[in-house]
Amino acid sequence: MKIATWNIKQAVAPKKPLEDLWDFAAYGIDADVMVFTEGKVPADGVPDGWTAVWRAEGIGERRRWGTVIAARNGVELVDVTNGVDGNGGFVISHSWPGCVTIVDVVQDGETVLTIAGVYGITQDGDGNKIGSGAYSVPTILNELVDLINSPRGQRLVVTGDFNLWPRDMPEELYEIMIDVVEDTSDTREPLEGCSGCSFDGEPCGHMWTHKNGNSDNAAVQNIDYVFIAPELAGVCVDVYGGEADFQGIWNVSDHAPVVVEFEF
Repeated sequence: MKIATWNIKQAVAPKKPLEDLWDFAAYGIDADVMVFTEGKVPADGVPDGWTAVWRAEGIGERRRWGTVIAARNGVELVDVTNGVDGNGGFVISHSWPGCVTIVDVVQDGETVLTIAGVYGITQDGDGNKIGSGAYSVPTILNELVDLINSPRGQRLVVTGDFNLWPRDMPEELYEIMIDVVEDTSDTREPLEGCSGCSFDGEPCGHMWTHKNGNSDNAAVQNIDYVFIAPELAGVCVDVYGGEADFQGIWNVSDHAPVVVEFEF
């Protein structure tokens, strides 16, 4: 099963029609499950072959974009964004509805993953723009604590656009989950010019997942992440993405996908 996260730039000045972006997810990424950040569903509905979970109102205030989780190839999604009652469930509240979408992923009748798709909105608690997810991401992770501590936490994937450089990511997340990009960094060439790198001057294997603007001198940024529960390490068989694996992606979006493959 191939899981991918990708910001498709629906907040401001999309580079391609929305339908083309969904087609790219199907045929360019070949994903079974997509976590679209800054995502939308086309006006005429979810494209053929896909099912999806999203907040129709988006993140609100006329901003109809948000985190959309979509599946194809017979994979089913169960919406658990607002928690699950009863034994083994979890309780959650959302400071930014629409930025976080949570699903159980069902393959051949078996729930194999729970995915929390996250967009680190660049605001503080009062709605002021601060240019990064420095306030929202720790807040969202705190809201996910009951999910992480529930039985679903053993099959949990937390992924999306965090709007944070690697060195600015919350340390506590690394204590309980695996950053699959950093964990496989020695399998890739060093990322030259990695902004806010967490490798302290050492060569890193981060991915170039965000190019802000069209300049040849645009910052090289790794701000899209996939974290998995330690219990999933044995079934995670491949990790790839970024500009290096999706040549020409900057003509499609200002973000490049990050892809993880599982074998269940």
